[in-house]
Amino acid sequence: MQTDASGTRRNRPAPSRDHGTRSLVLIGGLPGAGKTMLLSALLGSSPPGVVTVDSEQVAARLRAAGIGLPYRLLRPLVHLWHRLRVGRAIRGPTPVVVVTDPMTSPHRRTALLRAAARAGRAVRLVLVEATPEEAFGGQLTRGRALTSRAMRRHTRRWADLLAAARSADGVPGIPDTVVVRRAEAGRLGLRDLLGQGAEGLGRGAPAERLTAAGRDPTRRPR
Repeated sequence: MQTDASGTRRNRPAPSRDHGTRSLVLIGGLPGAGKTMLLSALLGSSPPGVVTVDSEQVAARLRAAGIGLPYRLLRPLVHLWHRLRVGRAIRGPTPVVVVTDPMTSPHRRTALLRAAARAGRAVRLVLVEATPEEAFGGQLTRGRALTSRAMRRHTRRWADLLAAARSADGVPGIPDTVVVRRAEAGRLGLRDLLGQGAEGLGRGAPAERLTAAGRDPTRRPR
């Protein structure tokens, strides 16, 4: 177990089978926490060897097609299409797959882990920590707010997931887990997001290693 300067705990990756460079990076967080924002900031134009899958990509396609139905009516279609794209990407040949998902559903986490195992991908989980108020503000900014009931369900499950991530045992089935506060997420580099999955991307990926709160204060400047 590793603890950074902010008190955020990082589960040390356990020895695993040889997955080569094939990995699945899951960006989790409450709806509106800033998952898409983090994805766009670091992987707005995916470098070679990386594919990103985000539900906002589906919503944007529907808007571009001129479909003007309220999002509450489109949500089931967006979620279904997103999950189909996720499954196709995980099974596909691209070495690194990056997916955004609240990750608050235990059944969803299990399905993703099983898909990754079948595809021979190591899994890394990056959790964007935000308060329910911050997440709701993010929902208003993007113009898509959840119902109070749905948000309460996500918030309850998110608290359980966050507690597991910060426990000694970590999130079941995902030894490589990082928690980053929403306000600090913009300070992450590509390697911080992708972990070992960044090793085969060449020199285009930033090499700096940041903790969730900035540079390691124990490292003395030369």
